[in-house]
This record gives sequence, structure tokens and C-alpha cells, in this order.
Amino acid sequence: MNTSYKKDHKQRILFFPFDLMSHYLRCIELAKNYSGSEIHFSSSLMYNSYIQKAGYERFSAEDFDPEKVMECASKFNFSWLNFKDIDRIFLSQVQVIQNLKPDLVIGDTSPTLKMAAEYTGVPYTALMNGYMTKHYSNVRALSKTHPGHKHLSKLPPSVSNKVIKFAETISFRIVHKPFKKLRRKYNLKRISNYINEMEGDENLICDHEYLFPQTNLPANYKIIGPLMYKTHNDESELLSLLDPNKKTICVCMGSSGNWNKLKFLSSQKYSNYNIIVAGDQKKCITGKHIISKDFISLETILPHCSLLICHGGNGTIYHGVENKIPMLCLTNHFEQEWNVQQLEALKFGICIDQAPEEKITAYLNLK
Repeated sequence: MNTSYKKDHKQRILFFPFDLMSHYLRCIELAKNYSGSEIHFSSSLMYNSYIQKAGYERFSAEDFDPEKVMECASKFNFSWLNFKDIDRIFLSQVQVIQNLKPDLVIGDTSPTLKMAAEYTGVPYTALMNGYMTKHYSNVRALSKTHPGHKHLSKLPPSVSNKVIKFAETISFRIVHKPFKKLRRKYNLKRISNYINEMEGDENLICDHEYLFPQTNLPANYKIIGPLMYKTHNDESELLSLLDPNKKTICVCMGSSGNWNKLKFLSSQKYSNYNIIVAGDQKKCITGKHIISKDFISLETILPHCSLLICHGGNGTIYHGVENKIPMLCLTNHFEQEWNVQQLEALKFGICIDQAPEEKITAYLNLK
């Protein structure tokens, strides 16, 4: 990892991750690079145990409801970015910053933090996915859930890409309207669109450039590569449960994947495989051939697997790439689609959004 952004003097840093596991885990990984600093994390009912294990302090701050955001994202709906919620979260972040007086705030998909940092005069570092920068070289494909997708898919790529770029420019401005209203209310700087709103004073791209190429990056952007959370647990108990005469499949859908679409893996049809399921809180996938845990050490388990079935999340796909394991990806929203778009382009994985059971069965040569 490029660590040129590290600070030498002792400082107080506040982390504001979006309330999903992938964001908390990679912020925890990043925090390790600020040794000697006083680290505080936004409290999370779901992920406080990880913060506590890492030895960091916590503070309370308002945030968006992750379930609502994921539901909206799955429908390409941006109603969660409304003025009322943005104003509420902005004011909460401002109060926290004023009370704790940090030297730096770091956000991971925290749409209001740029405004809160500006209002309080504190430097802001943004963690970014490569596809969300304005310097991304490729075209962000139109989501399959967008009404226009079926029409664009009939056009030649050279034409559809131009349409997407034009429509995207308009969309980023529309989504940004409540932010512009709030910026006027609090006499903040004028920002033109949502993608600019997500930038910090410093921007750390948590991707490999070969997956998400960038063009003409300015000095305040740094490609640091994926921040992969590794526990280095030996998982001896789990590994002892594997039948050595069967191939092993790992299913990891993160905290934002749709487990219901994989219920069919409970069928005896798949009993000729060891199936390790990580994070299936509602136990959608069950059976004697299923080994289920809330959390597994992917870096320990994947070397023993022949296939990874996942949601296309940032943290998970890089474990798959690192272990050179084939991936079948069932996405739940447009950002995961952008990840899988690149996996397919480089032949690291296959999208199974359409007919997942049929595609998994075909891949495993099952009838």
C-alpha cells in the first residue's frame, strides 16, 4: 500500500464509515496506518465489535438507514438523499466534530461529511472506489434496474456509451439538488454535482488501477489499492468439517447481498459439494452439506475452495482476485454491477444476475 499520506505527528482522527460491513472493515484497515494517532469511529450497532477488537474509541452520530439505502439502490432510486435526512446527518456530524475537535476526519461513502468538514474547518480525507471518481477511464454501465437499460442494450456500445455519459451528467446534478439547497442554507461553497460532493481534500482510491483505470489524477488523489480486512484466524474447526472427497464452494454475500436468491443451494442437488456460507444471518441456505458461520476469514478459507459465489462487493472480490479463484457474482445494486462489469472484462468472474440457479448449475455441470 502507498503510505505517503501518513501523518508523523500525533493527531486525533474521526472515521465516518457508511453503516455496512465492507466500509467499516476497510476503515479499520486504513486506521492501522495512523499509528500513534488517537482514533475514533462512528458507533454502529452491527459493527461495534470490530471497532472494539481493533482498540479504537467510538462516538455517536446520525447516519442514513443502510437497509433503506440498499433497498433504494436495488431499484436505482435516490430518494434516500433527501434534504431532511441530509440536513439531520450534517448537523449531527458538525456537532461531533465541534465537540471532539479532530485534526482530520475520514469518510467512506459519507455524502454529508464534505460539508460538515468544510463548515467546521477540518481537513477531510475521502475513501473512494475507483468507479466513483470523475477520473475513471471507463463508462459506468447503466444499471439493469434502470428503465432505460433494455433500450440502451440494443444500441452499439459506441452510441450507448455516449448516451450514458450524457444522462449521467444530468443525473449527478439532479441527485445533488438537496445538497445545493443545504449548502446555500449554511453559506458553504458552491459545488456543481454529486460526484464532486463525494471528493475530499485528499482522496484515497481503494482499488487496483488495472481493474479501475484512472486518467489524469490530480495531486490530491492517491491509489492505495484495496484495504482487505484479514483476521488471520486459522479456521481449524471449520476446515475440519470439510469432506476431503468433495470440492468446496464459498458463498459470501457481505452485508448487502440478497441471500434469498440463493436459497436453492439448500437442495440435495448440491450435496456433492462442501458449501461454506458466510454471513447468512437469516439462515436462508440450510442443509447437511451447508457449513454456516456469521463471519469467516476469507484469506484462510479461499485457498481450500474451488469457487466463490458472492455479491460483487469491493472487499470480497479482492479476496477472490488475490486467491485466483473463479467468482460467480449475484449483484444487488448498481455499484456492485460496476465491480462485476470489470471482473467480467478481465475474466475474473461471471455475472449471474439473470437465472442464478441455472448458471450455477451449469457451471458445476449439474443436471
